[in-house]
Amino acid sequence: MRAVDPGPFRIGTEPAAMTETRPEIEALETTIAWRLRCLDADPADAASAEAVRRLEALAEDLAGADHAALWTELGALLNWLGESDGVSDYLDLATDYRNRIGVSEHPRDGAAYIGGLLDIARSLI
Repeated sequence: MRAVDPGPFRIGTEPAAMTETRPEIEALETTIAWRLRCLDADPADAASAEAVRRLEALAEDLAGADHAALWTELGALLNWLGESDGVSDYLDLATDYRNRIGVSEHPRDGAAYIGGLLDIARSLI
């Protein structure tokens, strides 16, 4: 079976057997790395320590749990935003959202995290 390149805005539309690491999980891992650098610079940074714990739990949940319906909805919204040039605003707001996780945002699990991304996407439509 040949892997399918779903394109940058076709998140959640590929068959499960072809799914690779989702960009949202990679973005969480990038945010974790940034928070770890903050923690290395200041070991007393309690906000970064809490953020790392929460971000790692979210990334693990997203990689292991089945959130197919949410991924499909997010993919559809991102496809639409890609067509309307709103995707750059979405990417900026999603980055801000991830940076606030563990500080002012506390999604309880992967579904709540995707729900936050869906709220961001819907706000741009």
